[in-house]
Amino acid sequence: MSRTDQCVLSVIAPCYNEAVNIDLLVRRTLAAFDAMTIDGQLILVDDGSVDETWAAISAAADEDRRVWGVRHERNRGIVPAWQSGLDAARGRLVCLIDSDLQNRPEDIARLHRVYELGGADVVQGARRPVCTVHRHRVFTRGLNALLNLAFRTRLRDNKSGFLLCRRDTLSAILRHRLAYRYFQAFVGVAATARGFVIKEVDTVFEPRRAGQSFLSRFPIRTSLRIVWELIKFRAETWLDARGRVGRRSVLLSSPASLADAL
Repeated sequence: MSRTDQCVLSVIAPCYNEAVNIDLLVRRTLAAFDAMTIDGQLILVDDGSVDETWAAISAAADEDRRVWGVRHERNRGIVPAWQSGLDAARGRLVCLIDSDLQNRPEDIARLHRVYELGGADVVQGARRPVCTVHRHRVFTRGLNALLNLAFRTRLRDNKSGFLLCRRDTLSAILRHRLAYRYFQAFVGVAATARGFVIKEVDTVFEPRRAGQSFLSRFPIRTSLRIVWELIKFRAETWLDARGRVGRRSVLLSSPASLADAL
């Protein structure tokens, strides 16, 4: 029997220069698996780190069969890291989590419990910051309002990357045709645009333990880039919807065209 034959849940944590956090992240996540009494898998994706992150991941993987390491030779970004983790996932369910411990590994159990109650395809942690810089709070609320307006959603935290769902559901959410730098900001609306039902759960968002956020300065450039990518993603989802309607029309009007439509 392989070490993940009975795996229920795969937790995916992208890591970039997170060597100081790996040991505590591993210990708290494995403790969460034990408390949940499930066979879990923790996938740590080293996204081109230049510190000792990979050495820390390798040591953790050698020590416990539930820890898996995936390595990018160069920094590719959080969404490709999610995808690499998804490719390595063996669980029926997957959970995305930050490696800097701003998301609490103990809250994985809360997301899993809500998912098992049914009624949702995706359970997303709505972040409640312990403390935050005012400009970051303004940026986050403004972007969330813009996303809700553009996609007619009512999510409290669209861009939260702390979520749990089926493995095939996450694969569908991450699928996109155009190039994006900040696709992680659209994860909530991407799920909604693809027809998935989201249930939000309040989770504590703790201060960053180490490293530096890409929003450390007033995010004017980042804001403009995200707005532009929002327009692109809105256009992509609109074209996808038109394409689905067009394919259905072909099938309904001419059954003989089934092979051509497929």
